[in-house]
Amino acid sequence: MARAAKVPPAGIVDEVADRIVGYLKRYDAAHDSRAVFAYVYLKLTRNLADALRRGDPKFDDPSWVAELSRSLAAEYFAAADRMDTWLTASGTRADQVVTADDLPDTIPEPWRDVYAAISGGRSYVLEDALFSMMAHISYDLPTALRRMSEVVDIAGHVADYHRMNDVLGSAVDGVQDDLANRYSRWLADLDRLFARDDELFSNYGIRLSRGMAWYNFTRLCDAHASAEAERSIRTSTLAFIREVREPDDPVLRLAVRVGRLVIPERRQWPSPDANP
Repeated sequence: MARAAKVPPAGIVDEVADRIVGYLKRYDAAHDSRAVFAYVYLKLTRNLADALRRGDPKFDDPSWVAELSRSLAAEYFAAADRMDTWLTASGTRADQVVTADDLPDTIPEPWRDVYAAISGGRSYVLEDALFSMMAHISYDLPTALRRMSEVVDIAGHVADYHRMNDVLGSAVDGVQDDLANRYSRWLADLDRLFARDDELFSNYGIRLSRGMAWYNFTRLCDAHASAEAERSIRTSTLAFIREVREPDDPVLRLAVRVGRLVIPERRQWPSPDANP
């Protein structure tokens, strides 16, 4: 019997992207704010697959890059599935407000904080993207790296990790344009409102946040630092959400409140037959 052909690295990442499409279509159909990040994640994942297909940049170990993409996506899928399970069991609709305390502990804390912040149609499109990106990069990524490190030598892959940062960071401007066309033609207005906080959704921000994720991964692997690292990656998403919505500086806090009153939380949803 002939052996099944080995899936090339680009094909592995394509499979990840194909699975994200399923989540995106469900969220779009339900007008669920989680669709925004699913779309961003899909576009970035496709960019990585294309880079692997082209061989530009030239990764030292393309298979490792693909496996990291798959391992990282597994964290996202697991959190999304647990959320969906709870939503179905509780009969909660996408337009209902949910608090973090409402959600079960089976869902990682950062994702509970994100869903609480964007539930009930109270969020801006840019918040949907920013808050979820924070959870995925600051929590999911070091968690995935630690899990991979149990079976693969991670230390020798720093150069490829940096090349991944280059690919993803350089794709962000195009992804922002696509996001605006799909969900918010007024994204420029939101950029003004979130001028202090949307750096995460930028070339520099992707590189910086993924660099911090690698640092926190190394802390997780250190017996003397792991407990504090765990606390940090669990709580950093909520701290970011609070800083965006209620900054410590009273002048900025007032400006944000006024801005939210002036700029409505408007978005459009793609037609059911729109290609993701």
